[in-house]
Formats: sequence, structure tokens, C-alpha cells
Amino acid sequence: MYSHHSHSLDYVAHGVDCLEDVVARANEMKFDLFCLTEHMPRIDAKYLYPEETTGCAEEDLRTLRDRFDKFLEHASEVKARGLPTKIIIGVEVEGCDMNHIAYAKKLMDDNKHIMQFCVGSMHHVNGIPIDFDQAEWNRALEYSGNNLRSLVRDYLEQQYRLIIEMKPLILGHFDLFRVFCSKDIFVDAETGQVVEEGSKNAVSAATVSFTKHWDDVRALAERNLRTVASYGGLIEINTSGLRKKLENPYPCREFAILAKTIPGTRFVLSDDAHGVSHVGVCYDKALSYMDEVIQLDRLHYLEDNAGVLEVKSISMEDLKRSSFWEQYK
Repeated sequence: MYSHHSHSLDYVAHGVDCLEDVVARANEMKFDLFCLTEHMPRIDAKYLYPEETTGCAEEDLRTLRDRFDKFLEHASEVKARGLPTKIIIGVEVEGCDMNHIAYAKKLMDDNKHIMQFCVGSMHHVNGIPIDFDQAEWNRALEYSGNNLRSLVRDYLEQQYRLIIEMKPLILGHFDLFRVFCSKDIFVDAETGQVVEEGSKNAVSAATVSFTKHWDDVRALAERNLRTVASYGGLIEINTSGLRKKLENPYPCREFAILAKTIPGTRFVLSDDAHGVSHVGVCYDKALSYMDEVIQLDRLHYLEDNAGVLEVKSISMEDLKRSSFWEQYK
């Protein structure tokens, strides 16, 4: 089994358990591959999360840089142990603005002897975090004119800049903007504008169809997915969406099926673990999702061949026969 995206308390403030314990759990569960991909350091204090701030922005940013350097050293030591669970070291890069994308490129180049790939992710829209809590997500919505359609367009436009500039090998949690699409927020199904419950055309933000209601959103999503496929990138099926009580992983059903229609699209699986209990979380549900909803023929994964990353695949039939699933019964 495989996970291409993980974090730990040692190197990210919102982590739950230390890196050693997270890796030990993956090894205990008999993962074939577990990728270590801490967040790149952010370089602008306006992108710091509340738990990262002490009142001295320069010191806070230095702390992020120091932690990342320690992560690279620690991850390299873990990889060198030759555990049964193979370790590949990567980084989750931030697409929050062009300065961070440029910094990510330099970071990758400076550390190419350690980091073999990147997960390209979006956590901010218009400079506002969308995955921290409901209040911040609401603030991002307000910035976009209290219009969900506009918020998603802004997200996808910035994601596109990340894709074309970085060409991340793995595109992380494609539709993270869904994380706080609350059932208590209602929008006009045609315009995306926030409205009162019971208004004409009102639909819950939690149930709106982004690709059926809004052709422009569908076009932007398709463009992004098609671009990833064009350079051989991989789309991550990320089970943290299920862990956070969403109906689907990332990407959700409509975006996953859209991606599948694009020639060259390849999916990988990740748990986006931040702690021991997150390792392999909801993988049984993800198996059903991949097999019955998306109806994949094959799942892809990374393999390190003497320092060269290769993209391999396994048929869904062989995946379903794996003894890995016994621990979910």
C-alpha cells in the first residue's frame, strides 16, 4: 500500500504525532511506500497561521526555515534505515502567490539530492487560508464578494499558476476549497452568490455541483487537470477529506470523474497523515470509491529505482486482493 503525502508534529504546528511514530505506524501496517512531505517554509508573515505566530514575524519565519532543515536531516536518516516500508522524501509546496512558487523552485533545486518530488497544493485564496477553520474560510468567501463561484474560480486560477510554473509531480487535494463548504451556507445555484435559505435557486454549499451548475468552473478545472496530464503529473486521491467528514475524498466525485475523462490522467493514493491515527485513514472507503465510483482500472504509485523516481501502477483487481485490507475488517 502507498501514501504519497504526510506530515508530523515535529515539523508542522498542526501536526498530531512525531515523525518517528507516524513512520512506525506505516511500517506496522505494512505500507509498501510512505512518502515524507512536510510543508515548505513560507516566506511572508501574512501567510502564517495563528499557532505559528509569536509576535515577531522575522523570528517566526526563521523558525519555519530551521524546522524544514531539520526535517530534511531527520527524513534522510529515517530513509537510510532501510525499513520494510520504503521511504521517499518530497515536499508539499505552497501555491499561495508567485513569490512562494519561485521560492519553491529554488528550494527544490537546492535540495534535489534529498527531495525527489513535490506535492503541489493550495491552502490560501487571495491570501486567506481556506483550510484553517470555518471563520477563515468565511473570510475568504467574503473577500470573493460572498460568491462561492468566484471563490472557486480564484482558487483554480491560482492553482493553474502553480501547475504551469512548478509542474508538480503530484497535484495535492485538488478541491481543498470544499473543506468548509458548510450545509448551513446557501448560495444561488446560478450565480454562486450567498443567499438566505429558502430563497429561489438556493442550494447548500455542501451539496452544490460545481461542474454542473457553473460551466466556467468546470472549464477551469478541466484546464488544470488536462495540464497536469500533459506533462505526466499525477492526481492525488487524498483521504483526509473523508477524515474531515466530507462525503468524498479529494477530489470529490464530480472532479475525479472529470479527471478520468482526460487522456493521460493517473491517480495516486495518499492519507495526508498528520498523526498516527491518520495513517491509512479511511483507505477502505477510498478503495470502494476508486473501484465503484471512479471505476479506476489501475492505481499508480512512485518507486525509487536507485535514486530515480519511476511511476508504477497496480491493477484494481490486484489491489483488492492485497492482504493489507485484512486490518480494516
